Amino acid sequence: MATANELNINTDATADEMAAELFGDGIQVLTSSYSGDTAASGIYSGADTTTPGVAPADSGVILSTGRAVDFTNSDGTTNTNQVGGRTTDNVNGIDGDVDFNSLTPGNTQDAAFLEMTFIPEGDFITLDFVLSSEEYPEFSNSQYNDVVGVWVNGQLAEVTIGDGSASIGNINQGSENIYVDNTQDQFNTEMDGFTITLTFVAPVERDKINTIKIGVADTSDAAYDTNLLIAGGSVQSAFVAQDDEIEMPAGAARNLDVLSNDGDGSGVLTITHINEVRVYPGDTVELASGQFVTLNDDGTLNIEGNGDVETAYFNYTVTDDDGHSDTALVEFNAITPPCFTRGTLIRTLGGECAVEDLRPGMAVMTLDHGPRKLLWVGRRKMACDPRTTPIRFAKGVLGNHKDLLVSPQHRMLITGQFAELLFGEDEVLVRAKDLVNDLTIRPATDQTEVEYFHLLFGDHEILWSDGALTESYQPGPETATGFDADTQDELLHMFPELDLTTGSGYGPAARLSLKAYEGRVLASHLA
Repeated sequence: MATANELNINTDATADEMAAELFGDGIQVLTSSYSGDTAASGIYSGADTTTPGVAPADSGVILSTGRAVDFTNSDGTTNTNQVGGRTTDNVNGIDGDVDFNSLTPGNTQDAAFLEMTFIPEGDFITLDFVLSSEEYPEFSNSQYNDVVGVWVNGQLAEVTIGDGSASIGNINQGSENIYVDNTQDQFNTEMDGFTITLTFVAPVERDKINTIKIGVADTSDAAYDTNLLIAGGSVQSAFVAQDDEIEMPAGAARNLDVLSNDGDGSGVLTITHINEVRVYPGDTVELASGQFVTLNDDGTLNIEGNGDVETAYFNYTVTDDDGHSDTALVEFNAITPPCFTRGTLIRTLGGECAVEDLRPGMAVMTLDHGPRKLLWVGRRKMACDPRTTPIRFAKGVLGNHKDLLVSPQHRMLITGQFAELLFGEDEVLVRAKDLVNDLTIRPATDQTEVEYFHLLFGDHEILWSDGALTESYQPGPETATGFDADTQDELLHMFPELDLTTGSGYGPAARLSLKAYEGRVLASHLA
């Protein structure tokens, strides 16, 4: 049990002082202003000693929908969480701010936010933060979805988690590796739950004046306090670590070079923490979700799955040889092979044919190469659970002439202006599960058993399935664990250069394949 002691918070800090605390190397601050109740903001210090394991840094800025000083209490006992639902509904925060209202279906209240102008020396800025709240855990998936907002040059910055929002509804106990429960007074804070250190990364205009707005707001009502703690000096452009994503078969192990996209590619980078745990080469961290992450001597990470098909996250902290530090997130998807369901009609040279009636040697119509010889058909029956249940696309949503069911990992071809605007491509591939909108695209929860089919060609192809454009099977690392030895031998006979552990040796994807969070961003524009 932790001991209740008040965190030192200077609520008299001015906007200029808070800006000076927030910004780090590679940034020149020009102007700053604060909007909200005077009791809802401040500069905190001594957090590593007073509230170990909670704040993102020893000092920083706190913005609250209540009174900032209520983040902790001064009881001096192990009763660190005296009030089960700490709420301050009499602060004079900002109600109905247009930007914050745009983040949620309901109106927002008690917003507290900073607005600043600055000149960066780099092309990106980063910001490390912790979200803590009394809304946790009871109201995590309710209308009371308190939210953090960060806008850089008027554009909303997003986290690489779920729907991209830094909100109670998106980041909670459903993502156990990045959420910390405090309902049993394990930590010195009044808040019932909080996140590990998370990061916003946003593009900026180098050597020009940029704007940033950072804050937090209550949603739907003014009750139950939520706090945004921002690490001091973390809003910087000198050294930026970028988030990573990896796909791997359920139960397999993969190696990931997370440092390859961090910084400017020069100097020595050192990983110091994995999911808030101090590590050295050779150390292994067990995640709450059951996976193991090991730091190797060369700075890469080995990720060992637990056999579950799921999406999970963890963070890491890295420093460069100039002493700069940043935190980034890793999203890993433990997957099964993408596939069609029984009854799906595939366009062939002779017309539409049910996928279960296709045979090797048949000519199937492809978008890029016309009729192509089908080389292999795989099939597998399995019980449906939350991770294997097919995704149903309602008739017409992607040009399909009837409801289309595909596996969650199956990639769909998305075309149009938003693909071009967001990713610079006329056509992109997006996993079915990343397109879910709970209206026209949603899990087929009425299914108790599913039979999946895999269609393999000499290249990765785009096919017509029930009229919608979707991918063929592209051998990947899941081949080594998703199929039996006879099937693996059959695939290796057709493609001798195929590496079953990595998928290399088969050929490139037919289109740019979006990462999970990119797919969700695109889906939000299509809704």
